[in-house]
Amino acid sequence: MSIYMLTFILGSSITSFLNVVAKSVPINENWWSRRSACPHCQTILTPLQLIPILSFLAGKGRCKSCHTKISILYPLAEIVGGLLFTLPLIFLSNPYPQLIQTWIFFSLLLTVTLTDLYYRLIPNKILIAFGIPLFLMQPGIANGIAGFLFFYGAALLGKILFKKDTIGGGDMKLYLVIGLVLDIQSLFLSITISSAIALIYVLIFARNKYAPIPFAPFIALGSIIAYILFMH
Repeated sequence: MSIYMLTFILGSSITSFLNVVAKSVPINENWWSRRSACPHCQTILTPLQLIPILSFLAGKGRCKSCHTKISILYPLAEIVGGLLFTLPLIFLSNPYPQLIQTWIFFSLLLTVTLTDLYYRLIPNKILIAFGIPLFLMQPGIANGIAGFLFFYGAALLGKILFKKDTIGGGDMKLYLVIGLVLDIQSLFLSITISSAIALIYVLIFARNKYAPIPFAPFIALGSIIAYILFMH
């Protein structure tokens, strides 16, 4: 049990860092040099306030200095990150040879989910930063090109039918990187699952059925499910 707990703590801590990256990179802030601070009053956070999940609970979801509500997305992301880091220890038959690759892959999906939720953007810098180590671990880009071309074709069709962009360029480029990890069967399962879940979300929850939605969270969910089902 201790290895699972330590892995969860590691995953939630890394996700806390990834959240800083997701908030900073799309607006060209220097995430590597600036200290963590409240986004509202800019008060520098103490080490205790940087503890994932627990600091949010201890402060009752508010900044200690200005008492402004902190987005629930912060602790939720940290919980999801902790679970995603722990998950490979459960579903991989022999987790350790590919554990680092799995963690990098899941970290990519977490980071682009956050940037898409915050800014409706998937920065090239993040795709490159994660894509390079994934490529070095498992060279090959054919599957990624297949996913990119599929989305590119779907985007062209959507533009013809609806006279506007229906799929973002960042989503297409994201599948270039995902294809470094997923095989062709898993890749298209990911596309199918993510599209189906996104459609269900729009039909049931979206107030404006025609308004654009951040698609990276659905891609991430579909890719994680496909990875678990086929890549262990």
